[in-house]
Amino acid sequence: MIVVRSVMQAKYGRGGELVALLKEVQQHPSGVKYAPSRILTDASGRFFTVVTETETSSLAEYERMIGEMFSLPEFGEWFARMIPLVESGSREFFNVES
Repeated sequence: MIVVRSVMQAKYGRGGELVALLKEVQQHPSGVKYAPSRILTDASGRFFTVVTETETSSLAEYERMIGEMFSLPEFGEWFARMIPLVESGSREFFNVES
């Protein structure tokens, strides 16, 4: 099992908007499989940091899900709304040991 953490730095004052947009993906009726299972916000450190966590069985499965997700026209529309909210980001992959 792999945990995928996407760490995003929202533009100043726009963290709440980013969280609301990420929650939309969680509620999407088409059942987008890559919807984040958890959305985290900063309690310390850099302001307006938003983290999503998702679990996947393998890196190959993650790549398949990402390809499927980016091929959906509605995802492209959603992603276009996210771009103006994010300053920068990174992605981390962790093996689940227990």
